[in-house]
Amino acid sequence: MKNKKPIIALGALAVIGLIAGTIAYFTSEATFDNEFQTALYRTRSTETFEAPSNWLPGQKIDKTLVTRNEGNISVAVRVKMTEKWEVPDSNSASGYSEASQAVINNLKTKLAANTEAANKTDLVIIGLDNQSDWTKSGDYYYFNRELAAVEGSVYDETSSPIKDVTLNPAIAVAKVATEEADDTNHTKSIIVTTSIEGLAGARYTLTLDVETVQFDQYQTAWNTNVEIEALPSL
Repeated sequence: MKNKKPIIALGALAVIGLIAGTIAYFTSEATFDNEFQTALYRTRSTETFEAPSNWLPGQKIDKTLVTRNEGNISVAVRVKMTEKWEVPDSNSASGYSEASQAVINNLKTKLAANTEAANKTDLVIIGLDNQSDWTKSGDYYYFNRELAAVEGSVYDETSSPIKDVTLNPAIAVAKVATEEADDTNHTKSIIVTTSIEGLAGARYTLTLDVETVQFDQYQTAWNTNVEIEALPSL
């Protein structure tokens, strides 16, 4: 019987608690609002260029390209340059079709044979600039250092990897003379037409593709081993 007494006593306490109908306890609450502001990733690339309508051999056209970091996270920058020649084509919706490689190669062959040509390989001479600031690897030019995040109202920006574009002055220009007679007025005109052989009325496009990426991820994102200088930690 002695072994049952504690059980009876506990049961009595439980009954008393139910009869009284009150249970006392301590409680507290705490709320933590954790606000995270995401980084602002913002870059601006600006090109200065005025397209010529009658581009002639030897004519130099100014062209620059600068990229600026306007965000609060540092970035890496690279630029790719791609050239394309197109010739008039009435069957094309755009009025042009890509020039055949045979035409391009023929012009380059004649250019290489020109003893007066300073540049014997390029139909178009791209004037590179600030090359100490850029590293050429594969198809890309990499800006050599990290582009810093915005400090106040001060923006960090690249130099321009290019300064101008020139149609090779040594390219031969074909001349065709035709006659027009006007029997009524008893006059005869000789008309001389000039054009670049194989590229009469052609359109040349130099495309500059600018890529930027979060600086600490550039090697992974671009799959490159190019070393871009990191800015000193503050």
